Parts: sequence; C-alpha cells; structure tokens
Amino acid sequence: ILGQTERITRIVQSLVHFAHAGRAGDDERGAVDLFECVEEAIHLLSLQKDRTRVHFNNLMAPDALVLGSEQTLTQLFINLLSNARDASPPESPVDISAEQAGDRIIVRIRDYGHGIAPQHQGRMFEPFFTTKPAGQGTGLGLSLVYSIVEDHGGHIDVKSPVENDMGTEFILSFPALPQEPS
Repeated sequence: ILGQTERITRIVQSLVHFAHAGRAGDDERGAVDLFECVEEAIHLLSLQKDRTRVHFNNLMAPDALVLGSEQTLTQLFINLLSNARDASPPESPVDISAEQAGDRIIVRIRDYGHGIAPQHQGRMFEPFFTTKPAGQGTGLGLSLVYSIVEDHGGHIDVKSPVENDMGTEFILSFPALPQEPS
C-alpha cells in the first residue's frame, strides 16, 4: 500500500507540474538539465497505457545544460516523444541523445517508424497541420515544438527517412549554458 501511495503521489506531482507549463508568469529561466526534462517526459508518457508501447532510450549525459524554462522544454520533449511513439511499430526503440558541439547542445530524437512523407515535410511545423485521423491529433504539437525551440535561441532540423526508407530524426540545437570554471 505504501509503495502504491508513493507511486500515485509521484504521478499527481508530475501531472500538477505539467499542468502549470505555459502559464503566464511561470516561465522563469534558469539552468535546465535536458536529461531530467527527457526523464520527466518519458515518465508522463508512460502513464498513457492505451498507446503503442515503445522503448524510450535516454542516452543523454546528465550535464547537458541550457538556459531556459524547464516546464516548456519538458513540453517540447513530450510532444516530440509522443509523435515518435505514434510513428513507431510496437516494442521498437526511440533514442534520445545529446552532445556538445562548441557552444551548442545538439539533441537528437530518433525513431524507427515509417518516416515522414516528403509531401508533408514542408508543412509539419504549420499550426493545425496533421496527418493523424480526425480526433487523434490537433496539428499543434510540432508547431509548439518549433515555437519553444525558437524561444530558447535554438534551431530544429528533421531528417526523414534516416536510413532504408525508415525512421525520422529530429535534431535540435540549443545554446549551451557556459560551464563554471572549477
């Protein structure tokens, strides 16, 4: 009983934290650990038991720090990982990695699904554009992702298909938080 109570408490805390994302005045900027944002996004998506089961592999080092809003960056990862899950076959991997390249943090989110059709690639960041059936997508997820990336001084690229006419990779570039001298 105690174990399940702790689990429920964590779920409620995650949902409350998520519900506050995007509220006016709550967008405080600070050092954000992208590894933790991805972990929180994976945790929240794991609560959706009625969706395709995939294996999220958070391969980031816990020192990928950017200046930004933790809540909105978590929302960004929820949207991207949710789309990757929806495009993937059951039990397939979705890999999330990051590396520092000079003064940038490069984040890669790679799925092994069907890829994005060439005719849709030019429109995927447009508000209300979706390829999902009616009632399953609003067409706002990638538009919001684009807005969050831009708001954080970042850039987003997409590679699809990645190889063998399969998979999609979103490549995000953010300014790295300068490291404190030790």
